[in-house]
Amino acid sequence: MPSLRNILLAAALVATLGASLFDVPGLDVPQVELADPARNATATTVAHTPPKDQETPLVRDRFEAPVADLLSSRSWQPPPPAPSKPPPPKAPPLPFRYLGKVLDEGVVMAFVGQDVRTHLLRAGDLLADYKVEEITPAGMTFVYLPLNEKQRLTFGSAN
Repeated sequence: MPSLRNILLAAALVATLGASLFDVPGLDVPQVELADPARNATATTVAHTPPKDQETPLVRDRFEAPVADLLSSRSWQPPPPAPSKPPPPKAPPLPFRYLGKVLDEGVVMAFVGQDVRTHLLRAGDLLADYKVEEITPAGMTFVYLPLNEKQRLTFGSAN
C-alpha cells in the first residue's frame, strides 16, 4: 500500500503536468514586432549621429560595487606580515672524518674517511665537490666548490 507521502507527491506531479498542458485563455502575451532601425532611419538622423571616433563614453553608476570585490573576505585584523627572505645557502657539513696524516718527502698528506672509503689527500686535490686548500698540523681546510665556502676539519691535539 502506498504511503501518504507518495500519494501527495503523485498528486502534485499530475497537477503540474496538467497545468503545463492546458492553454489558459487570457494569459497570452501579445507578440511585439521589433522595429528595424535601418528601415526607419531618415537622412536627418544619420546626419546627427556622432562619428565613431567621437562616441560618448558610457557612464558607470557610482554606487555599483566592483565585481572583484563582491566575494572578498574582510577582516579587522592587520594583514599578515610579508614572508621573510630565505637564508642564504650554506655548505653541507663535511662528509669526511680524519683518520691520520703522513709526511712524505716534505709533503703533508692526510687520510680521511668518507662512508666506507679511505682517501689520501694533499693540498690542491679535488674530492667530489670539495677542494683541499691546505693541510696544517692542526687541521685541513676544504673549499666547497658550488658555494666557494671554506670549511675546516680539525685533527685534534694528539696529532
